[in-house]
Amino acid sequence: MVHKNSHDYVAVLFYASWCPFSRSFRPTFSILSSSYPSIPHFAIEESAVRPSILSKYGVHGFPTLFLLNSTMHVRYLGNRTFESLGAFYGDVTGIRKKSLDKASMNKIGHLSNHEKHNSTEPESCPFPWARSPENLLRQETYLALATTFVLLRLLYLLYPTFLVFAHFTWRLLIRNLKLGSLLEHPLAYLKRAIQLFNSLKEPCKRSNLQGAMNARAWASKSLATVSIGDANTSRAVPVTGCR
Repeated sequence: MVHKNSHDYVAVLFYASWCPFSRSFRPTFSILSSSYPSIPHFAIEESAVRPSILSKYGVHGFPTLFLLNSTMHVRYLGNRTFESLGAFYGDVTGIRKKSLDKASMNKIGHLSNHEKHNSTEPESCPFPWARSPENLLRQETYLALATTFVLLRLLYLLYPTFLVFAHFTWRLLIRNLKLGSLLEHPLAYLKRAIQLFNSLKEPCKRSNLQGAMNARAWASKSLATVSIGDANTSRAVPVTGCR
């Protein structure tokens, strides 16, 4: 109602049927409703709404009165006299209260007494979105059955799609498992081949190193032999000349 700009302010009273303060406040709330006819007044019993709605508005005790508009909600924290409540309405909304005649006051008193005698009867919440599931099923049986039928119909229509998707997912999972098991053996063979190749390379490196060392030693030995031979030859030549 507020968001549709049909009313500037809305008064909401959260009360509990088991709370004596709530029962004594209901007649005052009825007088406020008649004194401010331009403001819609709603009295909501705590068992008729979901606990999340009470938590959203910070309702931790009863009775609790709010004045709401499209941008804010103001909680009343003063005493419960009609004068204090009227001052609260005037400060928040700027609306002046309507003066009531004696006949209207008597009518309000009669309605309040009727509410006291019938306080044990369950009351419905005026907002369907805020009702608890139990109260919604009890008070809106046809709506609950229609909603259940729509959900079951939707599940029936989507069931084949879900079934095909489940089969596809299962087949894809099995295929991945088989592919993984097939790849295990080639990978093991590849690792063994790499290890064998590395083990074969090590002896080759060692033999090449040993051969190089032997060749170097043989070359050094040959060089030394040739040097000794040349020295002996140079010594023998002068002796022959003297003869």
